[in-house]
Parts: sequence; C-alpha cells; structure tokens
Amino acid sequence: MISFETQPDRRLLAVALRRTMRAALRLFAACGFILLLPAAVALLLSDEPVVAVGWLLGAVIFWAVPSLLVRGGVRASWKLYGIPIAWQFSDEGVRMGSALMESLIRWEALESVEPIPGQLLLKVNRQQVIPVPIAGLTPSDLDTLVGFLGGRGLLPAGALPPARLH
Repeated sequence: MISFETQPDRRLLAVALRRTMRAALRLFAACGFILLLPAAVALLLSDEPVVAVGWLLGAVIFWAVPSLLVRGGVRASWKLYGIPIAWQFSDEGVRMGSALMESLIRWEALESVEPIPGQLLLKVNRQQVIPVPIAGLTPSDLDTLVGFLGGRGLLPAGALPPARLH
C-alpha cells in the first residue's frame, strides 16, 4: 500500500484539464485558423473591410474558447480538488479522501495511467481522468508508485523514468 497527501494546485489542475481536453481544444484553435481564410478573401475581394473584421473576430473568439473552457473546468472542479487530498494505492484500488469526499476507484475501472509533469492522470476513459499530483513525492516513493502501477499493467515499466515525472 502506498499513501500520501497532496496540496491543492490550480496550475496542475489546469494542466490536467488541458491534457484531457486537448483534442477539443485543438479543434477550436484549428477553427480559428480556418476563419483566417475567409478573412483574407474578404480583404482581397471586398471593398468593405468590415466583413474581414467580422471573420477575424470569429477567429479570435475560437482562439479564446480553449482558455475559457479550461478556466471554467478548473473553477467547477476546485471545490473538490481545492483542498488537501489523501491518496492510497492498494490492491483494492485507488482511494482518495478529503474533508468533502471519500472515493474508491477499483483497478478494473482504470484503462491506463498517463504521466505528465508533476502528476499522473488515472484514465477511466478518454474523457474521464483523475489527476493525482505527485510533485511532492520523494524519489523512492515515486519509484514505488511507478512500479506498483507498472505491475498492474497501467503504466509500462521503464516507459518514463521517475525523475522525468517531476
């Protein structure tokens, strides 16, 4: 059994949300770039630059949406993730507990674990993840955790050196 407590970190939560929603966020950014084409055509072929400004405004809105989505996601999740959380990894599963909740995710519910800087994303599916901050773990605790997850087939052994997780 591996136990540790994490402190709230808005930046890490935002990084986890960005990683989880990256396909949708990239789509919004791509749409913004696509709107540059009609803006350029309107500038070249139209006598009224107002039309091009409209297309450019649409592009700017598409580029702003990802930031707004992540900020809203952090705000919506902060009630549960904005307090210290105790984590426990055991043969039973992953238990997370705080002053507001107690939860157990059994190993069968997890598809994989994705290491990103400073945290592990426990993936239930492509859109549902549980971010676990690991930046405060000692190297030996991190080795133990990575080995434990690798033994469960959720994190390939040696796929990422533990030092790179910080």
